[in-house]
Amino acid sequence: MMSFILVLMVLEPLIGAAAVMLRRGDDLRGTRMMALTSTLVSLVCAVIVAVAFEPGSADAQMVTRKAWLSPAGIEFHIGIDGISLWLVVLTALLSVTAVLVSWEAVRERAQGFYALLLVLETGMLGVFTSMDIVLFYIFFEFTLIPLFFLIGIWGGTERRLAARKFFIYTLTGSVLTLIGLIYVVTVSPAHARAAGLPAVFTFSIPELTHIFRLAPLSSEQQIWVFLGLMAGFAIKVPLFPFHTWLPLAHVEAPTAGSVILAGVLLKIGTYGFLRFSLALLPAASQYFLGLVGVLAVIGIIYGALVALAQDDIKKLVAYSSVSHLGFCVLGLFALNVTGISGGLLQMVNHGLSTGALFALVGMLYERYHTREIRSLGGLARNMPVLAFFFILITLSSIGLPGLNGFVGEFLVLVGMFEVSKPLASFAAVGIVLGAFYMLWLVQRIFFGPLREPHHEGNPVGDLCPREIAALAPIAVACLWIGLFPNFFLSRMEPAVREVSRQWQSPRATATAIPFEEIVKID
Repeated sequence: MMSFILVLMVLEPLIGAAAVMLRRGDDLRGTRMMALTSTLVSLVCAVIVAVAFEPGSADAQMVTRKAWLSPAGIEFHIGIDGISLWLVVLTALLSVTAVLVSWEAVRERAQGFYALLLVLETGMLGVFTSMDIVLFYIFFEFTLIPLFFLIGIWGGTERRLAARKFFIYTLTGSVLTLIGLIYVVTVSPAHARAAGLPAVFTFSIPELTHIFRLAPLSSEQQIWVFLGLMAGFAIKVPLFPFHTWLPLAHVEAPTAGSVILAGVLLKIGTYGFLRFSLALLPAASQYFLGLVGVLAVIGIIYGALVALAQDDIKKLVAYSSVSHLGFCVLGLFALNVTGISGGLLQMVNHGLSTGALFALVGMLYERYHTREIRSLGGLARNMPVLAFFFILITLSSIGLPGLNGFVGEFLVLVGMFEVSKPLASFAAVGIVLGAFYMLWLVQRIFFGPLREPHHEGNPVGDLCPREIAALAPIAVACLWIGLFPNFFLSRMEPAVREVSRQWQSPRATATAIPFEEIVKID
C-alpha cells in the first residue's frame, strides 16, 4: 500500500498536468484550482510517506520495482530512504507554494504555465525517489525542459538569454555525468564477480553501491569517474566557479520558477554528490576533499561579498544561494556522520528559507513592480504581516539559534572542524557576512522612513490569506526543525551512517594516489 502511495506521489502531478491542459483555455480559476489540487494531493502523499517511514533502517523503503526496458535490464525502480525522505517532502511543499505565489502573477497562457510546473514537480520527485541509475538520469535531465520554458516564456526582459545559459550549462555537464554513470554500470559485472556476487549488469543504485563497497574501483578509475560526475553535479549545485548561470536565471525567472529553482532543483546537484560520488567513489571523494572543500569555502565567501554589493533584492538572494550551497557541499565532504548529516539537513533548510525569500520578493514585486532596494523603506508600517514573515525567514537563513538554519550550519562546521580547522574557520566568516547583508537588507526595506515607489491603482495592502497560506507552512517547518532537529536527523542518520562507514574501512582508502600521479594514469 505504501509503495502505491509513493508511486502516486511521483506520477500524480503528471496526471494533473494533463488534466490542466484539457481544460478550457479561458477558465483561469479552474486551471489554478486544478493545479493547486494536484500539488496538494502530492503533498498529502509525501506527508503520509514521511509518517510511515521507519527511522531505524538504512535500506530503501516503500520500493516499487517493475521491468521497464527488459532487454537492457532497466527497471522502473523507485523507493525512499533517509537521504531522500525530507527532500521529497520539501519538493511537495514548495510546489504548493509555487502555485499559490503564481495565482495573480500568471494570467497569460496559464494552462501551459501550470502544466509545466506540475511536470517539473514529477521530474524532481522522480530524481529523489529513483533507485535505477538510468531512471535517475532520465528524471535528472527531464527537469531541464519545463524550467527552460518557464524561464524563457514567463521570465523577465532577458529571459531567453537566461534560459539558454541555464540549459547549455547544465546539459553540457550532465553529458559527462552520463558517461561516468555508464562506465560504472559497464564495469559492475567484473566487480560483482570479484565480490563473490552474480556477474550480471545491474542499473540498481543500491545494488551498485553494495557491489563497489565490497569490490571498489581502483583509485585511477574512481578519480576519472568522480571528475565526470562532478562536471554535472557541480554545475547543478552550482559550486564555484560554475555558478555564473544561476544569478541570471534567478533574476529572470518568474517567482514560482525561482522558488522551485532555489528550493529544490539546486539540491539535485548536492544529492547527486551524496548518492553517487560519496557512495560509489570513497577513495576519490577523500582524495578530492581538499579541492572541493576549498571551492565550497570560496563560494561561501564570494557569494556573501557579491550579495553585499547588490541593489536588486532578487539578485542579492540569488548570490546568497551560492554562499549557502557552499555550506551544503562543505558538510558532505567532511566525510563523517556529523558533517554529512549537517549538509543534508542544510539542503532542506536552504530550500525552505531561500524558497520563502524568493516568494516574498515576488510578493513585493507584485505590489510595487520594482526590486530596487533603494526604492523601498519603512514598509513594516503598512505591511506588518509581510515584514513578520520576511524577518522570520531572514533569521532562519542566517542561522539564528532556535531556527532551522542554525542546526544545519552548526553540524557542518563541527563536522568540517574534525577534518580541517582552516576550512571550518573560513566558512564561519561566511556566516558573519551572511548575517550582515541579510540584516542590512531588512533594515533598509522595512525600517526607517516610509519610502514607496510610485504605483497606480489602490493603496498597497498587506499579505492576503492566499499569500499567508503559501508562507505559513514554511515558517512552521523552520521552527520545527530548529526546535526539534532530532525528529529529522534520526530518520537521516542510518542512511548517512551507511555512506560514511566506507571511510572507516582500509579498503576505501588503500589505493588512493597523490595528485601529481594523476597525469601518469594510462
